[in-house]
Amino acid sequence: MLFTHKMFGGLLVVGLIATQSLAAQDRSVTLFARSGGFQALTDLNDAGTADFKKVGYNVGAGVGVQLTRFLSVRGDFTFAENELNSNDAFSGDKLRRYFYDASLQLQYPNATGLTPYAFGGLGAVTLDQVDSNAKTNTKFASTFGLGVNYELPRTGIGLFLEAKGWVYNLDKVNGALATYDKSQVELGWSGGLSYRIPIS
Repeated sequence: MLFTHKMFGGLLVVGLIATQSLAAQDRSVTLFARSGGFQALTDLNDAGTADFKKVGYNVGAGVGVQLTRFLSVRGDFTFAENELNSNDAFSGDKLRRYFYDASLQLQYPNATGLTPYAFGGLGAVTLDQVDSNAKTNTKFASTFGLGVNYELPRTGIGLFLEAKGWVYNLDKVNGALATYDKSQVELGWSGGLSYRIPIS
């Protein structure tokens, strides 16, 4: 199911309700960086003859602000790249994406040091066709994801695994992608490091 504005609104309402009974000492700022694989989950056309399903890579970083024990807001930047597959042959046409987005995150820390979390939000993606004269294009995008973080005792340092997806409409793009206009669902899976700084 694609992430929609209604789902984001529901997440916001749940998060705001959760803040009413939680204490200020849970507040913190977390810095994080990650890297891993990346690929599209959808075809570029109805015939299914072109896609970006070849596995590429992603790297990213961001900052999260924990408002309560169970609610954070986060801002992310992600760079991702992979290659166009057309008619069952890799074309050599690579597409770079620059994702920037903000999300609400719901988390559930527990005594083991593990904190599972889920998030959803909105942002944009800039599309850059490598080795092409095509202009870059920036599109509205929504984002969603799941992860789990393990914080090393008494250090603030965390190790995490995360799956993060994006949805955007690939239309009005020139160059090798000019004939495609389907909505794209793309996924990055990553491992990373985080560092949490408590704030008063």
